Amino acid sequence: MKIFVITLFLLSFFLVFNSPVKAIVDPLSVPNNKFGIHIIQATPDESSPAAQLVNTNGDWGYITFLIESKDRNESKWQEFFNDLRRKHLIPIVRLATKPVNTHWERPYEKEGEAWAHFLDKLVWPTKNRYIIIYNEPNHAQEWGNFTDPISYAHILNDTIDTLKKKSPDFYVLNAGFDASAPHQPPRFFDEVVFLQEMEKAVPGIFEKLDGWVSHSYPNPEFSGSPDALGRGTVRTYVWELQQLRNLGVSKNLPVFITETGWKHAEGLTFEPRFPAADTVARYYQQAFENAWNSSRIIAVTPFLLSYQEPLFAHFSFKGPTNSGLYYPQYDTIKNMPKISGQPIQENKATLIKGEVFSSIVSGETYTIFLTFKNSGQSIWNDGSPRSSPRGEAGAGGAGKRVALVPIESGRELGIEQISIPDGVQIEPGKEYTFQIQLKAPLKGIFKVSLNLFTGSHPFDSKPPVILRLLTKLKWRNSPAGEYILRTIGTIGESTQL
Repeated sequence: MKIFVITLFLLSFFLVFNSPVKAIVDPLSVPNNKFGIHIIQATPDESSPAAQLVNTNGDWGYITFLIESKDRNESKWQEFFNDLRRKHLIPIVRLATKPVNTHWERPYEKEGEAWAHFLDKLVWPTKNRYIIIYNEPNHAQEWGNFTDPISYAHILNDTIDTLKKKSPDFYVLNAGFDASAPHQPPRFFDEVVFLQEMEKAVPGIFEKLDGWVSHSYPNPEFSGSPDALGRGTVRTYVWELQQLRNLGVSKNLPVFITETGWKHAEGLTFEPRFPAADTVARYYQQAFENAWNSSRIIAVTPFLLSYQEPLFAHFSFKGPTNSGLYYPQYDTIKNMPKISGQPIQENKATLIKGEVFSSIVSGETYTIFLTFKNSGQSIWNDGSPRSSPRGEAGAGGAGKRVALVPIESGRELGIEQISIPDGVQIEPGKEYTFQIQLKAPLKGIFKVSLNLFTGSHPFDSKPPVILRLLTKLKWRNSPAGEYILRTIGTIGESTQL
């Protein structure tokens, strides 16, 4: 009895599939859904209605929220980021210090290092990590109770450098300014003068930004017309871009309107000096269709989804807590046509376990088990229909299934593409085991390359997983005679005669 034996080696045992992209990407290089909302509480109670608002008739809208310096809790924020990934919401994170009495503290020296260390630990839902460096520093209450454009310029500059050094994926944005603030230092600083002083303190500071944050509020009294032009209107961002050009800024900064919106008469109390909620709903539709239809605008996140205290109750999209209702602007924006966004996500996988046989018999069929860990940002098999409303993650759909595919010499060994079944989703940090059927060839040397694909797009791996087969006996130079062969792998041992 003659038995030809093939020894199989699994190379690249701890291979990581890495995306080659090494820096931020243009959000408009892919379909982008500019609709978004600003929230206060980073919880599913707010992310769920936010997703329904911005992703109905579209997908992957934006959500703006702040993280305070006293709340750099990695597990808490990772859980929330995972929630946003499932609901297809792109986070815009505003850095905040901590409140003291009636004002916010100034950042301490080198606080950017603490922020960079914390934010880099999180697995973000998308490749671009949008970061706003604090808030309205031309208000004393927002900047240590004393306006100071020079200190803000230096802190902004240092924070940009620190974040970029930690990861080039940080997409760094300025603090939004109050364009309607008077020039009454030290309590208030006119925005034009503030910008001028910043440029003098750190020449070229605005060229270092990746995008421009605008608080384009419809003043006066947050009640202005959606058709108004210039400073203090829903088109404040246009006026601000002109101020940057006046300062010699040549960079065409993408625009993020992270605060805007009207006060409505309805709230905890009725305020007749503000427009009615029905009127505000019409204003929002007009603004999205006209004032905010510029190709420069990446996101518009109105202020505010839900706030049930006197300070901001008249901005709130959600009515009083015990009513469970939303004001008309919620349904108006929810029902507007949107784009199905497709933000860039890093597809990464780590091969953590593979089937290794000491010897296999030629002509026989074997099962090889390869276990991969999702070490990227995307959910494998997250293929819900792009045109459908999103609240929770949907089932895997056609065109987005993840599969392990032979890209070299698979046919000679009978190896076929293996897909993760529909309905099975693998989130970052989780594992999945593929079972490959292999028929051992009679003779020759074979190298099989395998790669993961999502739909028709390959994970970019260097090198791919490689299986190498050699027709060589480990224990004798001649195949003559009868031998007992042992197959050893993760499923145990078997003996054949």
